[in-house]
Amino acid sequence: MSRKGSTLALTALTLAAAAFAPATQAVTITQGFSGLWHDTNARRGFSAEIVDTAQGKQLVAYWITTDAAGKPMWVIGQGPIVGNRAVLSAVVGNSAAASGTTQSWGRITVAFADCAHGTVQFAPSDARQQRGQTTIARLSPDAGARCSGGISDDHGGADVRIVQFFTNTGAVPAASGKARFEDRSDRSDFKVEAEDLPIGDYALRVAGAEKATLTVTTSANGSEGEVEFRSPAEPGKVLLDFDPRGQLVEIAQGSTVFLTTRMGTESGGGGNGGGTRVVGSADRYELRLEASHDGPELKATLDADPAHSEFRAELEDVAVGSYTLDVGGTDRGTIDVVAVPGGTEGEIELRDPPEPGHLPLDFDPRGQVVRILSNGSVILSGTFPTRPNGGDGGSGGSGGSHGGGNDDPPGDDHGGGNDDAPGDDQGRGDGGGGHGRH
Repeated sequence: MSRKGSTLALTALTLAAAAFAPATQAVTITQGFSGLWHDTNARRGFSAEIVDTAQGKQLVAYWITTDAAGKPMWVIGQGPIVGNRAVLSAVVGNSAAASGTTQSWGRITVAFADCAHGTVQFAPSDARQQRGQTTIARLSPDAGARCSGGISDDHGGADVRIVQFFTNTGAVPAASGKARFEDRSDRSDFKVEAEDLPIGDYALRVAGAEKATLTVTTSANGSEGEVEFRSPAEPGKVLLDFDPRGQLVEIAQGSTVFLTTRMGTESGGGGNGGGTRVVGSADRYELRLEASHDGPELKATLDADPAHSEFRAELEDVAVGSYTLDVGGTDRGTIDVVAVPGGTEGEIELRDPPEPGHLPLDFDPRGQVVRILSNGSVILSGTFPTRPNGGDGGSGGSGGSHGGGNDDPPGDDHGGGNDDAPGDDQGRGDGGGGHGRH
């Protein structure tokens, strides 16, 4: 194919190409890739637009090129997006053509290395035109700044939180785990945790494709490991360039699968009146208390499904020492707070079914007053919500005041079966670090 250039300004192309450095992580094609690009080898224009169709997300491209005789022409292509790649069926753009008629041009395959660089493979049907490949770069640095290459670029509006417990396949009966997906206006996050597996590396598979290595190491109560994906990417986290909702998630070594679950979807579950939908098999109840700005802070959560539950209390910004967790007027355990970079923190976990190394969750915290005490004095106090709130509930209280949470009467929102909050047998939760005396 002829390499004759278009009228695009060479200076603009040079500035745009220099504005970006290639990324090292895989990406998925999102709305952030829409905009003007250029062919870096022949200085031809390339426009990309990401559209939603009944068949799913597709890429529409407009390419300014030349025909077999070297005359300027433009080509329009459209095709489905799979990861960082789209294969487009292309036609000749001709405003003078009769209405409803198109002239097939061939096939264009577009792949992006990051938010600023990509490749275009062209396969015209006309044998007189050359087949080959060229590179493209974004024309506008400002447009690239709004692109992460992760699924947060396509945030749909309503925040979603999915918590899913793993099913043990029986290969290691003591093993357990949890997967959590969050989609918020500012980011998307997918975290997988496992514990009580033999020490070593495991493949984390989503929809049959390996997405990361989960490394299980020794912990205070056995073994545990976790891996976290985020979009936009952050240091220490893998770019979330896939959507796990509705997909089979597995933790495996070779052909042996140890833990498995299928993530919930946006269509499951119900609203909570606060703008966040909690979906999937596990309901989340959350109470947050803070005495004052940068003062003592408590985050208490219950993740519950019909088979498992976990009640966790995380305490921050208090003096190093031991604190009593009181729920419903009963001492439920001790939180040992230690110094960490930037402050102090500690946590405690209770689970049902019971698990060695963890306190049993043999009570229902919903509707109960949760208090943190130090030497008999109340540091923080609040009422735990009776309905799932996905992390939206709770405001500060201190010194015995019952601020925060949902003050509805105690109730069981699961219906049927055991009215105790069923606990879970999996590893570390959503909060970071800390130490609980179990």
